[in-house]
Amino acid sequence: MNTAGSVARFVALALAGGLVFAFFWALPPSAELQRTAPCRPLAPRVEDRPAPDFEARDLAGHPVRLSDLRGKFVVLNFWATWCEPCAQEWPELHRLAERLRDRDDVVVVALSVDEKVEDVHRFLERMSLTDTPVQVWWSNEQPIHRTYGSPKLPDTYFIDPSGRIRHVYVNVRDWGRAEAARCVASMADRTG
Repeated sequence: MNTAGSVARFVALALAGGLVFAFFWALPPSAELQRTAPCRPLAPRVEDRPAPDFEARDLAGHPVRLSDLRGKFVVLNFWATWCEPCAQEWPELHRLAERLRDRDDVVVVALSVDEKVEDVHRFLERMSLTDTPVQVWWSNEQPIHRTYGSPKLPDTYFIDPSGRIRHVYVNVRDWGRAEAARCVASMADRTG
């Protein structure tokens, strides 16, 4: 048997094996990039940490907790009526919730940090948003948004059904666009 031919075949097989290994090693990151592609235009900060639970009130005054939504994909937006960027973003949140209205596995929550709940009611009336599919919550008891790591408003967090923060969006986003709804739907499908 030709030794040079055997060595050449061995080298060729080793190189081929290395290429196959490299290809399969590169698949998981590529697949992850593909799965998160719908959200890239919104420029999220990707995270993987537990979402701090909290208690707030709905607009009827009933106590609500983030953990009450466990099992659903939650889009949690922190806002205030005195925050001009928040006021610009609010109609977009409404449109996002409208686009996702048929999905029972996705909830859009807008948590106001205003001092008085009356300010929230007046804001929604002024904006013609009293009949919105967004769950509007309110709390002035604690700086809940700061427990999430940001003193800024508006901030939006994507929380998966197991209660983990997956994406963070600091500042205003155009949530009303079809692309934003595709982003939320793809994340809900992937984590649900």
